[in-house]
Amino acid sequence: MIIGLLGMSGAGKSSWAARLAAAGFTWLHCDDLIAARIRADYDIGNGSVYDLGQWMGLPYEAHYAEREALYLEHETVVLSTIADAFEQGPDAPQNVIIDMTGSAIYVNPEVMQRIRQLATIVYLAVAPERQAQMVEEYIAQPRPVLWHGLYQPKPGELPITTLMRCYPQLLNTREALYRQLGHITLPEAVHRNPAYTTAEFLAAIR
Repeated sequence: MIIGLLGMSGAGKSSWAARLAAAGFTWLHCDDLIAARIRADYDIGNGSVYDLGQWMGLPYEAHYAEREALYLEHETVVLSTIADAFEQGPDAPQNVIIDMTGSAIYVNPEVMQRIRQLATIVYLAVAPERQAQMVEEYIAQPRPVLWHGLYQPKPGELPITTLMRCYPQLLNTREALYRQLGHITLPEAVHRNPAYTTAEFLAAIR
């Protein structure tokens, strides 16, 4: 079984990946694989998701656009390499969890379609009422978020005001794309329920 986890940063993908890894799955952590590639050219500390967020910066910073594009370039290579491995036939890895980033939806569509044909894509949805919390978390400790042109300041607007206004739009736009790409959508009330077991998660996918 090959499972791809899709959703916004902070939705719970890595938490579920860790649980599936404990159940015997091989965990492919795309953030770590991307960080390993970026580390060849930049000092990104330990390469944690927060190190990457600090390196990328916020969308109103001068270096952001260049690093956003670079991150997406590396992400495309990482997912393409994973697809290559799966397409090896009988020698391909088995029982794998692909912990994708929130920006996987912006990767080259041909690459994502290869992944989609090889894996069952599970979208971990986020409840609308959690949007304000996610904005606060992003401002307090940024993760590497690709805005994909959705950060649109108004004349005279403070950068932080623009960010808080546009972030819900980013979430809503992404949700539509996640639902299109995912084979299965799990509502937040389900996948964040402490009583929801790994066995139930796998049964829903099967």
